[in-house]
Amino acid sequence: MRAAILIIGSLLWDNDQRDSWRKSRLCIENRMHVKAPIRYGRRSTSRGNTFTMTFRTEEVFGQVVLVPCVTVIGDVAGLVAEAEALWKAEQSSAATNSIGGSWGCVGVMFRTESTQAGLLAGWSSRFRVTASAILPVDDAGILHIPWPVTTAEGRPADVDIVLATATKAEVNPPSVTEIADAWIDQRHGHERYFLENVRHGIRTPEDGLIWRRIEKQAPCWLRSAPHAEAVALLRAEAAGRVS
Repeated sequence: MRAAILIIGSLLWDNDQRDSWRKSRLCIENRMHVKAPIRYGRRSTSRGNTFTMTFRTEEVFGQVVLVPCVTVIGDVAGLVAEAEALWKAEQSSAATNSIGGSWGCVGVMFRTESTQAGLLAGWSSRFRVTASAILPVDDAGILHIPWPVTTAEGRPADVDIVLATATKAEVNPPSVTEIADAWIDQRHGHERYFLENVRHGIRTPEDGLIWRRIEKQAPCWLRSAPHAEAVALLRAEAAGRVS
């Protein structure tokens, strides 16, 4: 069965342990942009108390990236191995055989009931031992969001299994102003999370409003050369030059 990883943030572009994971586990050249319900919803202490991406429970869609896995999944062991590798990429210090922690977990979606039939019981048993439910992943390890649809063609993603990391969102979703100001008010490079997401096509419905606030406040990092591509794109969108 063909599997893919739904990526909603820095897994796609961080160059730490995630780079070796991408090279060994993913067909990165076959990535595609798909729709998924996302927002900047988790305050991250490791990123200067700025906000990182979470899934949202309401069906308000942004754009994320779906990347096929190198390995075809034939059984529960193969599914678990892919999930373990994904979690290790998320948290390099994770215990062996783990697929979740206090702040997140790996969830799975099956395209059809026939695909699910031979895997669900084994997967759920393993999930309950090594992870805990974090919305929108339930206590059986199932990710409850709509099946990904390609942004360009509007077609359901042609894979059998989708794995993704769900992270624990703030109890009260942050406002656009709170999200933007968290990046504006820091001086340690953490704005990179937002701008690299933009550059790689990971977009929330609120990006335009976030950008308007950032542009108005004009933090000094706007002039940083590594951000030029993303800044130019956001400015073009704000001016209506990008459809």
